[in-house]
Amino acid sequence: MDFAGMTDDRNHDMDVLVLAPFGKDATLIEKVLTSSGMNARAVSSIAEIIAATPEDSGTAIIAEEALHDQGIVELAQKLAAQPAWSDLPIIVLTGGGGSTAATEDSVRARAPLGNVNLLERPLRAATMISVVRSALAARRRQYEIRNHLHERKLAEEALRSARDTLESIVEERTAALRHLSAKLLRTQDDERRRIARELHDSLGQYLAAAKINLDTISVLQGEDQTCLIEIQHLIDLAIAETRTLSHLLNPPLLDVAGFASAASWYVSEFGKRSGITTKLEMPNDFPRLPMIVETALFRIMQEALTNVHRHSASPAVLVGLNADHTLATLTVTDYGKGIPKEVLDCFAQSGTNVGVGLAGIRERVKELDGQLELNSSPTGTIITARIPVIEPTDNVLAQAATGKLYSLAN
Repeated sequence: MDFAGMTDDRNHDMDVLVLAPFGKDATLIEKVLTSSGMNARAVSSIAEIIAATPEDSGTAIIAEEALHDQGIVELAQKLAAQPAWSDLPIIVLTGGGGSTAATEDSVRARAPLGNVNLLERPLRAATMISVVRSALAARRRQYEIRNHLHERKLAEEALRSARDTLESIVEERTAALRHLSAKLLRTQDDERRRIARELHDSLGQYLAAAKINLDTISVLQGEDQTCLIEIQHLIDLAIAETRTLSHLLNPPLLDVAGFASAASWYVSEFGKRSGITTKLEMPNDFPRLPMIVETALFRIMQEALTNVHRHSASPAVLVGLNADHTLATLTVTDYGKGIPKEVLDCFAQSGTNVGVGLAGIRERVKELDGQLELNSSPTGTIITARIPVIEPTDNVLAQAATGKLYSLAN
């Protein structure tokens, strides 16, 4: 073995495992590599190389006489089990001279080891150091890839954790907003009832008293009463408007007789006020429903008909009602100009970019864990609301915040 040209380069930190079972080759190789700044370590068997392979081993130098068939199989199995980033370089010390059949068989036998470099003996120190350095440099790049993959995995885990946290926060905030929206709608309904009672019991009574007094004055005075008659007419109009406003805010029929009676009255009055031809299709035995469901259906119908009057330019409108012990269905069909496609698309994706009416309908349906369908074309629009006939619980309201509660089609 020629050790001329040795250099002292102590920049390697990975183990170089040396297996040369005969003579002094292992000791000499270990000495040369150590003198060049490498962590060389002589081992006595294939088993030691197999045991050291998973750690920070850089390469293995193995004399070909140590590679018996069973050792090759066991080492090949260990190398095959390496992670994807790892490909441990193996340096095999071969005998000198020309190629023979035995040499070719030996080369083929080493094929399962994968990343193999041959180094012929007698060895020159400079050549061996160069080959080992190249193997260590390649191995170092493998460890850099390992570290990069590990860092990327940690980053991905951090991103997933952050995403999960954000999604959890969004879900909590969305549920909180749904609860707040439901509470606001219920508060709005309660306030409408209060205002309706005030209009009927306070302002309505004052107007009625004023009307009685004016009627009394008109009987007592026999002269020209043109001005008095005009005042009486204005008072009559004020009383009628107050009664209508009170009924629109909270129809007495809704509380007393139920949604079916309130819907019949409202659809009829809507036709008179708007000039739009109205039709109500409803079974004669339409049942009483839980108050919260009846109130929601009535407000949805109000909003839908108001939208028809304000935006559709429809000459007619059809209101359909149906219900059984599990589901109530309300359908409002107009024959107007329809809703623009971009508004429909935006409503389908986010429920935004629509008027207060449609947004209110959507929230009322969601509050009760129902389904809202909105179909529109240039020949008209159909709004269908389906609401379960149950008394909703806080759990139902919370679940309503996460479900898909409407569908949309053109």
